[in-house]
Amino acid sequence: MRDPSQKIMKIRLAAGGSATTCPTCTRPAENPYRRWDASGRIIEGCVDAIHTGKLVPISSSNGWHMRKKAIAIRRSELDALMSFQK
Repeated sequence: MRDPSQKIMKIRLAAGGSATTCPTCTRPAENPYRRWDASGRIIEGCVDAIHTGKLVPISSSNGWHMRKKAIAIRRSELDALMSFQK
């Protein structure tokens, strides 16, 4: 599944959005919200497009961000953004 993050960010930036602060979790692009369980696994976190490409490539945070379910969430966001442009 192809990640729609670049398209989402292009639309946001054209509308005057930030390239450094996440509109979803309000944290810096390179430091998204994450919550871990007692064994150190991520169980909750932000998967907003702004974080794509800003995380350490081989990390649990990036793995969480790039899993299929997270990409599907971003695809749904892109579909919603595209519907406003029609």
